[in-house]
Amino acid sequence: MRKYDPKIIETHFERDPLLEWERLDNTPSGKVQFHIHQHFLKKYIKKGNKVLEIGPGPGKFTIELARLGARISLVDISNAQLKLNEEKVGEAGFEDSIEWRKKLDILDLKGIPDNTFDSTVVFGGPLSYVLEFVDTALDEVIRVTKLGGIILTSVMSCLGTYHHLIQLVFEMAKEIGLEQFDELTQTGDILGKLADQGTHQCHMFRWSEYLAILSKHPVEILDASAANFLSTGHYNEEYLTELMKDSEKWQMFLKWELDFCKEPGAIDGGTHMIVIFKKTV
Repeated sequence: MRKYDPKIIETHFERDPLLEWERLDNTPSGKVQFHIHQHFLKKYIKKGNKVLEIGPGPGKFTIELARLGARISLVDISNAQLKLNEEKVGEAGFEDSIEWRKKLDILDLKGIPDNTFDSTVVFGGPLSYVLEFVDTALDEVIRVTKLGGIILTSVMSCLGTYHHLIQLVFEMAKEIGLEQFDELTQTGDILGKLADQGTHQCHMFRWSEYLAILSKHPVEILDASAANFLSTGHYNEEYLTELMKDSEKWQMFLKWELDFCKEPGAIDGGTHMIVIFKKTV
């Protein structure tokens, strides 16, 4: 039975579009995730690059791409997110950096010619939401990117999510059963009763799994990193909030976080894994 249902994902992001705008800004760990994603944008996106952003939501990274001087085209599964993106990007003064916005599913980037973009950005959830169709999604992402072009992705991490939310896992298990979470450790799929707990259907990857998937595609991996490592832990937010009040300590913390996240032993340890690769064929 087909697991991926685009309507479920679309409905989730239509329900309260502003949640995505707030997600990377309302907790210290969210700010860390944003900082590390932003680091890789700065490293790989050059002024004048023609960039496709897939799943931009309300525009946190769209605005950063515009600050870097990119010419940006946007694809999202949700009209509400695209509308909010236009609003937020306009408020930031960067609407002139946008080429176009289209409502499309990552599995079918219809109307976009092959080898169009210098870089493609797929941060957040798009490659996790498509579940069993991740290879199809990657084929489309690679297709629309120029030969030698850079593809910046992040996917949800199974190990990192358990690391971040382990106390909540056992609390939620009281309601739906521990076996549901045990199965999740093996499949990585959030479906059924698990998805009904307030999240949405998606797949959480292991680093070894994502690496094996990418090995089937014509790409060369340039960088890999956890999106957070030191800052994970649902009940760690209070301490991090205090740490942020000391600028010197916070900047040192971010430096350590960025350094540690790139170690092979840490890539699985964040709530997302960031993987950057270039198209080779």
